[in-house]
Amino acid sequence: MILLYSYMMKLLIFGTLLLVVSTFLYSWYRLHAKLNVHAESAKADMPEGWNAQTEFVVSVDSQKIAYWYFPVEHPKAAVILIHGYDNPGGKAQMLIHVKYLYEKRYSTVLLDLRSFGQSDGSKVTLGVNEWKDVSAVYDRIKSLPENAGKKIGFLGISMGAATAIMTTGETKKGDFIIASVPYANFNSMFHSQLNLAGLPPTIFYPFISVAAMLELGWNYEHFTPSGVIKNIGIPTLFISATQDDEVNPQDAKDLYSLANEPKELWEVDSVHDVFDAHPEEFKQKVLSFLQKYAN
Repeated sequence: MILLYSYMMKLLIFGTLLLVVSTFLYSWYRLHAKLNVHAESAKADMPEGWNAQTEFVVSVDSQKIAYWYFPVEHPKAAVILIHGYDNPGGKAQMLIHVKYLYEKRYSTVLLDLRSFGQSDGSKVTLGVNEWKDVSAVYDRIKSLPENAGKKIGFLGISMGAATAIMTTGETKKGDFIIASVPYANFNSMFHSQLNLAGLPPTIFYPFISVAAMLELGWNYEHFTPSGVIKNIGIPTLFISATQDDEVNPQDAKDLYSLANEPKELWEVDSVHDVFDAHPEEFKQKVLSFLQKYAN
């Protein structure tokens, strides 16, 4: 009887260890596969009659970053457009914002974050390093004669919104931020993604957080919007989509509550892609914000 009990206990311990290891490996593999990619360029139509010449800058950590620049004569300001995570993806995704900004005399800049499109890289880091790409492009655009004395800021979507906040929080660069459906931190983002995948966050989150440490570095949680938002003192518009199932709608509201003035919050009854769901409202909100803070 004692031998049977001892055998059963060993079997239970072995089974538990096997379950823990299997759950961790599954969690790590999912994250590893998501991050270790080089996303292809999205296919999108250039505005009729327009041409874009790809130019490059080099980030502080030696990544070659591709961008398009659409200048206007006597610009009111320049807006750097920062895409989110999609594969295919990259700067072409942001072409939908060029025309309405151009018509109101805002120059625009579209970049491929590292590991997207024509930029270097084979690993997406969800904003941990991408702010360095935006910083390098910002420096190039600010150095151009036509932008002397002009305000330069950011319009980012999802991961791009988080990266815009990270850029200013880490570097103090930028004169305004428009952050559409940003995630506030990795805790919230991972919980949302686990829910989206139908996996119980209570069980999987500890394993995902350890996997993230292996993939992104031990201090990855420092590089989040909620970690740097108090460093930012420029006008910021936060956009929260109430029907968002990719990013917690509360995240933009939490960032808004933490942010310094001047700040604005737009809560919209929308899915994650707010522009696609409400294009005219999105344009009006963006242009109204720019009219107020970027001229």
